[in-house]
Amino acid sequence: MSATAELVVVDSRHAPADRCLVCGSEVGAAEGIAARFGERTLRFKCPGCLNRFRADPGRYLSGHPGGCCRGDAVPGSPDSEWACF
Repeated sequence: MSATAELVVVDSRHAPADRCLVCGSEVGAAEGIAARFGERTLRFKCPGCLNRFRADPGRYLSGHPGGCCRGDAVPGSPDSEWACF
């Protein structure tokens, strides 16, 4: 799929459980963030994972996850942009 497709956040209330495309963490049904990218619906654990995908969609679509869920970032800190909460 082309990395030039538009990413559109959609209602995740009815989204099934899946793995986050960015960090690989389990995202429960109706949890996290769901977004359409071309013909695919992608799941993200948190806003940080969505931002990482937006910064480099080709990386994650090619199967090179980033692992943003370190668990050591503090909300509001510079690291929090990339951490799952």
